[in-house]
Amino acid sequence: MEEYVKTGSKAMKDIFLIFVIAFMLLFIYHKPKGFDTIYFTLAFLPLIYIVYYLHVRLFPMGEIQLIILSSFLAEMGLIMIYRVAPDLILKQIAWIFIGFILYFVSSYACKYYDFFYKVKYGNYVYLAISFILLFSTFVLGKEIGGSKNWLTFGSISVQPSEIVKIIYIIFLARYLKDNKTAKDIIKVGAITIVIVGILVIEKDLGTALLFYLTTTFMIFAATSSLLYTAASVAFLGFGGVISYFLFNHVRVRIQAWLNPWMDVPGKTYQIAQSLFAIGAGGFFGTGLGMGHPEYIPVVASDFIFSAISEEFGMLGSVAIILVYFVIMYRGIKVALDAKDDFGALIAVGLTSMFSLQVFTIIGGVIKFIPLTGVTLPFVSYGGSSMVMSFITLGMLNGIAVREDEDVEQYEPQH
Repeated sequence: MEEYVKTGSKAMKDIFLIFVIAFMLLFIYHKPKGFDTIYFTLAFLPLIYIVYYLHVRLFPMGEIQLIILSSFLAEMGLIMIYRVAPDLILKQIAWIFIGFILYFVSSYACKYYDFFYKVKYGNYVYLAISFILLFSTFVLGKEIGGSKNWLTFGSISVQPSEIVKIIYIIFLARYLKDNKTAKDIIKVGAITIVIVGILVIEKDLGTALLFYLTTTFMIFAATSSLLYTAASVAFLGFGGVISYFLFNHVRVRIQAWLNPWMDVPGKTYQIAQSLFAIGAGGFFGTGLGMGHPEYIPVVASDFIFSAISEEFGMLGSVAIILVYFVIMYRGIKVALDAKDDFGALIAVGLTSMFSLQVFTIIGGVIKFIPLTGVTLPFVSYGGSSMVMSFITLGMLNGIAVREDEDVEQYEPQH
């Protein structure tokens, strides 16, 4: 245990060092708007150290790697946000602080995840909440960044779909634990298609893809059926073709993916600038503060990976990807170590949703797949994504902690 804490403490010191050096470089190359921003930003350092030691004390046998790796990613996000949009950094720190709190809350809650299974009429409850949140944007939603999937409360904007991700995963885990016949799988597929359709209409293509593929992974984990998986992939291709002809925004994304140079000043400006930035970074990068990420649209959120690639180069961007791979590995390990199907399916769903989100946004900005509007977890600017990403890892940590305790036998209440 002492060696375990010692290794983690060394990793946190490395995170400190990277953070301090990065801000020294930015201070040298870019005159800050005021020292207050730097003071508040440096407050992030004791914050993550406190979080680390709280984790060691509260969850000594938990997934400490998750909090260390997420702290590193959040740190890289703060560095780049201060670089490209310093006015946003204090809000980002506030969201990280809230995320840390909810990480511990969700960790504790998921130690007793059988509660989610015992909820009376749980399947209907989870579905009702999901559809109410999704349909709320049609009535009260505001369009931001081309997608009408936001609810605004004063200066705060929230994406209901981020909350629905967690709720829907719990629904799927609860349903698929006991219902694995072909008829049951068709029901799940139909419900998922309705949700995907709502998101496509809202122009939230990235989240629609995440819901669909996460459902596919969870069905495979629950049934081990290659037939269902093949049918899901085939239906995805069919649905993509139909969407291409029905929705103009889908056609624009596909056309920009096929030929990003067809209309650089117009429709393909985002992906073209992203590719220019990545190309300019080369292997070692231009250096922090020495590139021009300000030319990339919405660089603080959707395209922050392009900014990292430009100034940290391929080495820096690959390092970020490897960190995500480790998080994915830890999530898979939690699922494999779970003592019951319900906990294992929740872990599979959370890990799949998180990993697919990383793949979707990185694949989009490098033109590997069509560009979709999702954020890079922990790195991009955004409150909803930051908070829900911490909750995701907190739930995985809670499931891992539970495996060191006696698991009660429980039965569903229909």
